[in-house]
This record gives sequence, structure tokens and C-alpha cells, in this order.
Amino acid sequence: MTISPRDMRLRIPGFRRYAAELERLRGHEGALEAMRQQLEKAEREVRVLSGARGMAPGNNASVDDAEWTTRAKKYEYYWLNADKKIDLLEMRPFGALASEVLRDGRTFLNADRLYTLWQAVAHMPAGAAAIAEVGVYRGGSARFLAEALRAVDRVMPLYACDTFDGHAAVDESVDGRHKVQKQFAGVNTSRIAKYLNRYDFVHIVEGDITQTAARFEDQHAFGLVHIDVDVYPATGFCLEFFAPRLLVGATIVVDDYGFTTCRGAKKAVDEFVAANGKQFWAMHLLTGQAVLTRLA
Repeated sequence: MTISPRDMRLRIPGFRRYAAELERLRGHEGALEAMRQQLEKAEREVRVLSGARGMAPGNNASVDDAEWTTRAKKYEYYWLNADKKIDLLEMRPFGALASEVLRDGRTFLNADRLYTLWQAVAHMPAGAAAIAEVGVYRGGSARFLAEALRAVDRVMPLYACDTFDGHAAVDESVDGRHKVQKQFAGVNTSRIAKYLNRYDFVHIVEGDITQTAARFEDQHAFGLVHIDVDVYPATGFCLEFFAPRLLVGATIVVDDYGFTTCRGAKKAVDEFVAANGKQFWAMHLLTGQAVLTRLA
């Protein structure tokens, strides 16, 4: 009679006890995986709540519980029926990409605003040959856009534009607290370059966009432009510059349109849409973004 290697090992003193313990531990693998998933979900919820309470990366201002509760009741329409809504971070492949970028801590955008960008990338017109982001800061959203291009198998030049030294110009009549070279200033460009160097199709364009836009003025097939500059002069310039270079069906996403801290961005968009209403359709999202789609 032939004895199998396994039966032979079970006859070794102590091995039977070891094998039984191993089987017991294997029985817990499913429970451990479920706990790991619960922990990841809890961590995501903490990030979302922290962002809602004004504790996004770089903002250490705390909010009193009573004040936060008052705000929550006043603006509850933002998360009405939240328990019934799709968990964006559970969606694939978006959720995995967004979670990884959020862990980097290099963007003020949360999952909701990143999801707007994801949809814009996923639905670019067939002839799109480039995208642009103006307002890169520390590179988080630029990395997300690059990963999104890879995920939908549409890699193309991505122009990541920023002064990396704060606002080049502001309109004091509408831009409020924003000052020249005060907010978002002194960013280490070498670190941004290192962070994004895994994407050979990302081109970092440093300087005042009113001057550097000449670098791609001959490109007339933009599929998406993300404008995140907060202030009136740069927002207005970008809309006027990119609009004729955008394909029909492509979009411009303007961040901070609905934020009271960035009234200049809203003014620039409203003026642009009023002057170009036959060519562009605009939608204000509760994320605070404005999405402008080229119609003709």
C-alpha cells in the first residue's frame, strides 16, 4: 500500500497539530477580508466627513460641532438620501483610482468632483487629441486625469498648467480674499515633476497661462479642459482661449463656480455663457463645479 506524502507528514509528531491549526486559521480568511473592507469603507467615510467639515488637505481650520450641525441642517439637500445613493468609491475602475489619489493628499477635490472629471474623460468626443488642466497646485487632480486617460485607453497629451507661485493677477472687485502670489504660492515644481514623471504624456507648463498658452495654441482638438484657478482674470482668459479649440461635444469643467469664496470664477463663467449661449450649454453642479459643453 502506497502512503501519500500528506499522510506521511501527518504521522510526524506535532505535524498533525500544526496542520489542524493551519486549517483553523484558513477558516478565518473570509472574516479578515470582510473586516479589511469595512475598515477601508470607514476610512473613506472619515475622509468625506473631514472634507465636509472644512478639513481638506492644507486646511487645518476646525469647525465647532454645533456650528457644523447647523450648517448640515441648512444645506442638507447636498446629502439628502445619502444612504440610498451609490457609493462612488465602490465603482470600478473609478473608485480605485480616486482612492489612490486621495491617499496622496495632493488635491482639494474629493470623490464627488473627481467623479465629474472621470465622466468628462470617459465621454470625450472621438476626435479628441489633447486635454488640459489649468490650476495644478500639487498635482493630485493632474495625476487623476492621467490615470483616467489610461483607464479608458485614450492616452493623449495632458497639459498641466500652473504658475506654481500663486495668482498672477486678481480682480479686487470680485476676487475677495485672493491676492497676487499669496494663495497656492511657493510650490516645489521639482516635486511636482517627480510626482508626475511616470506619465510621459503629461506636459508641465509653468508660468502665467496668459503667456504660456501660446505653447499649444495650434491645438484645436481638446476633448476636456479643467479650469481650477479660483479668480476672475485667469478663468476668463482660459474660457476665451480654449473655447474655439474645444471639439463639439467636449467639455470645460470650471471648479469653484458655486463657491462663495470664488465669486470671480462664477462671474467669468456667467459672462462667457451669456456671450456664447448658442455655442455652449452650461450646468451648475452641487459639487460647486460648472460644466460647459460645446454644442456647435
